[in-house]
Amino acid sequence: AGVTVILPIINENSHLSTDVWITFVQRFLFVVVLMLPFEIRDLQYDDLKLATIPQKIGVKQTKFLGIILLMVFFFFEYFKDEISPYNLLSILIISLSAMIIITFSKKNQGKYYTAFWVEALPIVWLFMMLFFD
Repeated sequence: AGVTVILPIINENSHLSTDVWITFVQRFLFVVVLMLPFEIRDLQYDDLKLATIPQKIGVKQTKFLGIILLMVFFFFEYFKDEISPYNLLSILIISLSAMIIITFSKKNQGKYYTAFWVEALPIVWLFMMLFFD
């Protein structure tokens, strides 16, 4: 989140506005959410000493946490000073896609489910932003 939001703003000698900080928090939440399917998948291989999120609260609650974080991620867009309908649409689509992926995440899933679908989400988001722009 810092590398993709804060550093480019600092590099441009721009002001760290409220919108920048909201985008930073959104990006951080999105990365955390994308981490959850990997944590669920690796649950069977992780040592109990790691105390991962699914180990601590369970798979079902981890999925619920991911969905809540995605809703926060989406609704933070409404707190920005400048709301773009195209950006809002792309965030809605990517949030719903991530919700679907999290819902279907399971302990005994194929390694390509997570490796392909979860890692493809940021690329799909980029293409949507480029298309809508």
